[in-house]
Amino acid sequence: MNYPMLQNHLYIALFLAIASFVGCAGSDQEKAYPTSGVVHFNGKPMKGGGAISFVPVSSQQGKAAGGEIRDDGTFVMTTYEDGDGSIPGEFRVLVMQSTSKEPEMVASDEGSEPVMSSGPIDTVAKGERIPFIYADPAKSPITVEVKAQDKNELTIDLKR
Repeated sequence: MNYPMLQNHLYIALFLAIASFVGCAGSDQEKAYPTSGVVHFNGKPMKGGGAISFVPVSSQQGKAAGGEIRDDGTFVMTTYEDGDGSIPGEFRVLVMQSTSKEPEMVASDEGSEPVMSSGPIDTVAKGERIPFIYADPAKSPITVEVKAQDKNELTIDLKR
């Protein structure tokens, strides 16, 4: 079993669970405001893509936002509907980086079942991988404030 690949999938599942279950939704749901930005690591856009989640720093009403980080480090947050943003407030930022991809299936000789071409394929060099502290909901040192305004453009700066 490939544990690094499994670990990536577990972290992404954790982010989606946090974004889905924190807070509440309903007819009196808090308004989400457009929220997007870029994640930088050591001054450059974070490589590999991944997931981002906002966890409220204090007790507040509403649902937490989550999003996908694209290969160029950009993201758009979602709370209720795709790309609608985040509710206002102060949040701890959780970032999980995708560092590998699934191997490809290749046809084998003589008509037998396809086989994996190799093990997982690393997509991010070790020196460009963010520290795991940024994925820890209790220890991530990054916080942001989302304001009740037409556009929240954020830059998330991560360091080694």
